[in-house]
Amino acid sequence: MSEQIDTALRWAAEQMETCSDSARLDAELLLSHCLEKPRSYLYSWPAEKLSDSCWLSFRALVHRRLEPTPVAYLLGKREFFSMEFATSPAALVPRPETELLVELALNEIPLDQPLRVCDLGTGAGVIAIALKKNRPRLRVYATDVDPACLALARDNALTHGVEIDFIESDWYAGLAPGSTFDLIVSNPPYIAADHPFLTEGDLPAEPAIALSPGNSGLEAIDTIVGESPRYLAPGGVLLIEHGYDQQAAVADLLQARDFVEIRCAFDHNDLPRVSRGRLDEPGR
Repeated sequence: MSEQIDTALRWAAEQMETCSDSARLDAELLLSHCLEKPRSYLYSWPAEKLSDSCWLSFRALVHRRLEPTPVAYLLGKREFFSMEFATSPAALVPRPETELLVELALNEIPLDQPLRVCDLGTGAGVIAIALKKNRPRLRVYATDVDPACLALARDNALTHGVEIDFIESDWYAGLAPGSTFDLIVSNPPYIAADHPFLTEGDLPAEPAIALSPGNSGLEAIDTIVGESPRYLAPGGVLLIEHGYDQQAAVADLLQARDFVEIRCAFDHNDLPRVSRGRLDEPGR
């Protein structure tokens, strides 16, 4: 037997309290998806009865959410930097914290300059696409080791009408010899392999390779920072997202590779999240 919108939402929110800190919002997003209506419709017509097929589809999504499966995977989309992107279990779900990385990168890029930018470990392509969309004159390159991620990123770039050079690459390994960039950005995996955080919430459903690089959590960052001087133009900038407790370690890595103007920006939770360094120019 079918249910009204308001009772269906109450049921779903109660079910999902065990797996989500935003159970009511999750319920609204899933039901809106099933109804193919905006969330405002749920409030305008709370007593409307769901069709049997809609109710069954909604129940199935709620049960998948309990596994848990991230809402972004269930919907097949996620908003990031005021744009909608396709999502899949191949790539990490885009986080609000990563919008800070995009904002800082845009601050480094004048509107009228055709600079070269590389996004390492692009995943669904959200960083690269957001940069190109906001700075159309950029030449943007984006790498990822996973072909499935690159396929998803290419689809997102096509949807948003931007041209990006996608490269299958383990960090820098697949870049053409002699490649140099004015700006390198990355949101790499940075959670230590034995951290209990990896077993919490939705993280078990996301690709492990995008979450943890190894025992310390710094392995990928060490590689990105360590090899970056070979790929940055003189005076080029590196921006890298990291864990809230890795600020000092990342600063040490940057300093050891002759970066200057090293600083860290804090995310919306007031946690240190993105570190920045400029490669020192010879003769300065």
